Amino acid sequence: MNTFFHRRLEQMKRRYWEVFGDLEAQNEFLKIVDLILIILLFLTLIGAFFLAKRPPVVIRVSQVGEAQAINDLKTNNAPGEYEVFDFARTFTKRFRSLNSYTLSSDTAEAWNRMSERCQKIASKELLESGFLARFHETGLFTEIEFKEEAIERDTPTYTRVWLIGVRNILSYNDPQYKESSLFKAEILLKKVARSRKIPWGLLVEDYREIILNKL
Repeated sequence: MNTFFHRRLEQMKRRYWEVFGDLEAQNEFLKIVDLILIILLFLTLIGAFFLAKRPPVVIRVSQVGEAQAINDLKTNNAPGEYEVFDFARTFTKRFRSLNSYTLSSDTAEAWNRMSERCQKIASKELLESGFLARFHETGLFTEIEFKEEAIERDTPTYTRVWLIGVRNILSYNDPQYKESSLFKAEILLKKVARSRKIPWGLLVEDYREIILNKL
């Protein structure tokens, strides 16, 4: 087979090209393939870099279930009222509605919704109170039912929300065990830019809880 590479060897006046010509041709071919693959890899890395920089696709769902994609995040970045309430309820459940079997995953999700300042304060309070250790060792789990919710104050950078709910603490080990209380949670939410890490555009800056009544 007289290929381009064979002819190149002939032009170079190398002897015995019939012996090593095929190997030389294959070597040159593999060099071209390697070059093409390196170019494709480089283009793939560039594409992945630009995709990572793109903002997430935000789909807002209203209270009646109507979904709407938000494309222009620069002018529609601020969370809506329903998003604020949903974020506050989800955080409170993950942070205070604990389950001895899913304790790690629940607290991890709650931590992801906190600012660094709030994480440090909450970590210190939970360790000192022994709250998590009690749930883990005694096989407790919690059920929360929210009764009321309201936005107390809303600014361009912060939103203060309060939730009122009933919390029932039950036990896997003792079916007769039950603690019920009416509580009020006051949550200060910081508005931040939406990203893949923080798609909801909110972080908990402060969380306070008051027991209104033992039931």
